[in-house]
Amino acid sequence: MGEIDRFEKVIQLVERYEDYLFQKAMGIALIICGIIFPLSALMVLYGEAIAYQLHVSPTLLTTLLPSFLLLIGISVIVYKFSSAHVVKSRIRKESIRKDIPHIFLMFLIWFTAFYITNFVPESYSIISWLWAGGGASLLSYLIMRRAPYYLRYTELLLIGGICLFLSLPLLRIQDEQLVLIVTVLTFSASFIVGGLYSTVNAMKVLSQGET
Repeated sequence: MGEIDRFEKVIQLVERYEDYLFQKAMGIALIICGIIFPLSALMVLYGEAIAYQLHVSPTLLTTLLPSFLLLIGISVIVYKFSSAHVVKSRIRKESIRKDIPHIFLMFLIWFTAFYITNFVPESYSIISWLWAGGGASLLSYLIMRRAPYYLRYTELLLIGGICLFLSLPLLRIQDEQLVLIVTVLTFSASFIVGGLYSTVNAMKVLSQGET
């Protein structure tokens, strides 16, 4: 039994190390989302005006460059998460299978949240993006808390809180363009803060669960 116990402890340590890698991957993914997605959105919205000033094709700034940035960002995110698995144990495989419903439900919540914004009154349509992102982040936090044991996903709680809290002052602003820019910047800031928190606290995952 002693050899078996030691072997199981080694497996648990390796799997906890995977959780650490996953936590770091999530931090990097959130930072990338906080930079690439808002930047791409701004290019699509203001690319034509910028292209006119730079004397370049509007298609370059409104379509090609945003698509390229999104492709690069998504590729890096996929690589970071796929490289977070260093062991193929039976326990880990079973854990991943159990996590799939949580992940699917999380994506469904994000899709539904932003789909609902289509039915929000026009005067609140832009601000509703923050409500959707904030609400989806908080629900995702509650769902993912039931996924891998060692991770707490507090970064999702931070993102949701920032989006919802900073959406309140925007209700008093009448300038639609200003509201749009602040909304995009708020999204960016919330994801970057969440990503930095996740990255800085990744080391704590290695020590959690030890006896």
